[in-house]
Amino acid sequence: MTLPRINRRAFLRLSTLAAGSLATRPALLAAGPPTAVPHQRLARLATGANVCRWFRAPPRNQPDHFANYISEAEAQFMARLGLKHVRLCVAPRVIMDPASGEVLAARGQQLEAALARFHRAGLLVVVDPHNEDRAAELDPRWQEAFVRFWGLLAKRLSQFDPNLTLLEIINEPVFAHRAEEWNRLDARLAAAIRQQAPQHTIITSGPDWGGIDGLKKLTLLADPNVIYSFHCYDPFPFTHQGATWAGDAVKPLRGVPYPSSPEAVAPLLAALEPWPASRRMVETYGQARWNKAKLAARFQQAVTWGAQNRVPLYCGEFGVFPAHSKPEHRANWFRDFGQVLAANHIGWAVWGWDEGFGLGRRIVDGKPVVDEVVARALGLNAV
Repeated sequence: MTLPRINRRAFLRLSTLAAGSLATRPALLAAGPPTAVPHQRLARLATGANVCRWFRAPPRNQPDHFANYISEAEAQFMARLGLKHVRLCVAPRVIMDPASGEVLAARGQQLEAALARFHRAGLLVVVDPHNEDRAAELDPRWQEAFVRFWGLLAKRLSQFDPNLTLLEIINEPVFAHRAEEWNRLDARLAAAIRQQAPQHTIITSGPDWGGIDGLKKLTLLADPNVIYSFHCYDPFPFTHQGATWAGDAVKPLRGVPYPSSPEAVAPLLAALEPWPASRRMVETYGQARWNKAKLAARFQQAVTWGAQNRVPLYCGEFGVFPAHSKPEHRANWFRDFGQVLAANHIGWAVWGWDEGFGLGRRIVDGKPVVDEVVARALGLNAV
């Protein structure tokens, strides 16, 4: 059985993103030279998934994990599913000496082997230093080490095909109320990468967790071979319902619907009486009437910024916490989200391949199985 392919067909238009179709839009005349990102790289960003646990959150610090976490067969399965790329999350603490910035020898070799494995399956790889240590990113000593690290890593990765290997500066920089500090560091990191990998496309994002609002605070890099990324988990009461780490208000939420309306959320309110903040959050969510049109309006803020600056965009993360959301509501959200991205020629990587919120791959009888609700809604294949 083949699942609907509407989104995948729409994404084939990504190959026009850096050329004529953009040039026909009057808004693009407002600023800057057009992008120099090759068309084929943008096209490969059409459909993707974050590989979360290989080099970011390894369950065990053993050589066999780093060597064999995703097999050749699983990488091929990903390609048959309809993915064109992976965003490979690599925690700096796993691969970098925090004092010197040196690439840990064994991890560097294992990372290179992982890239080669994905490439053999025909998948582009976005190498994502997935920092989650917010204190470290503000430490000048760590920043210096990280700049050196990226120069060393870029030199190692420059051996890989630039059309199959993209280099993302860092995951979700925060720099709350310190946007200019991030802009300065961003430029330094990009320069360190470009010196060692002159042909590879760089991906960067704005402060404030790399969201849409952060793009507006981002200083463009003086480099035309750059893609600008944002992450989006809107609307938060739906995508994070029941999440224990995302604030007290969402913890009690169960069965929050999508689309939203006052009528749709009304049955939930009585059970939320013991949690006034949660009840108010759900009421506000219902009144906001989140649906495809509202998602499109939210994305238009990023689209307008990208058009004015003549740069391509990429949605590097999105998803829904599945523990307490109904399958039909998740299907509605993923379908609308994917279609809005496709309509705006924005490639994506769902969070995640091997973690909740997205495809949630698990191994059954030695073979990978994904969440069919999400795969179907995103227009991927049943394999």
